[in-house]
Amino acid sequence: MSDPLHVRLEQLQALGRTPEALATAEALATELARQGQPLRAIAVCRVLLQLEPAHTRTPQLLADLYAKPAAPAATPSSLPRVPLFSELGREPFMALVSVVEPRSFAPGQPLINEGETGRSSFVLVEGRVDVMRKMDGGERRTLSSLGEGEFFGEIALVSESPRLASVVAAQHVLALELHRTRMERIAFKYAAVGDTVRAFYRERLLANVLRSHPVFSALAPAQREALSHIFELRTVEAGRVLIEQGQKGDALYLLLSGQCTPLFRRPDGQETAFPPLREGDVFGEISLLLGQPATATVRAETACHVLRLGREAFEQYLSGQPGIRAALMRLGTERLLHISKLLASGRAVHEGDSRV
Repeated sequence: MSDPLHVRLEQLQALGRTPEALATAEALATELARQGQPLRAIAVCRVLLQLEPAHTRTPQLLADLYAKPAAPAATPSSLPRVPLFSELGREPFMALVSVVEPRSFAPGQPLINEGETGRSSFVLVEGRVDVMRKMDGGERRTLSSLGEGEFFGEIALVSESPRLASVVAAQHVLALELHRTRMERIAFKYAAVGDTVRAFYRERLLANVLRSHPVFSALAPAQREALSHIFELRTVEAGRVLIEQGQKGDALYLLLSGQCTPLFRRPDGQETAFPPLREGDVFGEISLLLGQPATATVRAETACHVLRLGREAFEQYLSGQPGIRAALMRLGTERLLHISKLLASGRAVHEGDSRV
């Protein structure tokens, strides 16, 4: 067990479909599973299934240990649960195990490239990766690092959206890759797979956004948890108007992916476009806070994913939170000042944060 797992897997694959390789792979998967290392066990199991597709003992063992039980166990298991996998019953669990693909990456090799259309998600079995993004000036900046057991790229399981960042191996990496087409194929047979994947993606997305976004990070964990259940995750097609100038706003929006354009319509009917709204931007707060008609139109320029919080939920959960209200008021005031400058000068403001 001294060699890294990716080396052990390469050795097994090199042996080919031999009794020695099959016995070694089954013993290794069983050992890892019973030691509480499910992702490593799944990776070995997948190599075993590549060598012997008819093999059933190891997938069944993994399901017995880590799938969601049909009824609560009399004695809780001491083994760790596996995010996503352990939310599935026995048969869907084994189906998911059968379609994930072990992938090995050398240091510096990208797992995901920013801007490319996403078609798969990953979970790290071994090693570390850096999440990197190209800044406005063209330089690449490391946003965070991820380690063993971390999931990333889940949005690709529910939508063909461009990747928002690159993920690059910081050291030798072993990962399990799940392609959307394979997931959809087993979801056709087991509806629970599709439902579980969508719920998993939504919960992780909301938790990350509410924890890291400057407007919502002031909330206590219990408040963020309550809020995560009332935010709606919506997919918006290009060209759709989310907010109409002059009409009373009905929701607060947070843009997760894609691009929206704020448009200010002058009294003479001409429209002026402001710099686009991008990932992480909040909009719709002015109308909600001031009870006035929207000061601008917001239109989706590309297909977008947004979080939507309706007026009633906003008033119930956020309007009474001093920190949240103050942050949104600051944001709204800045935008109103820009609109005032626009009306006074008769031209668009191109300096500073002129988002509406």
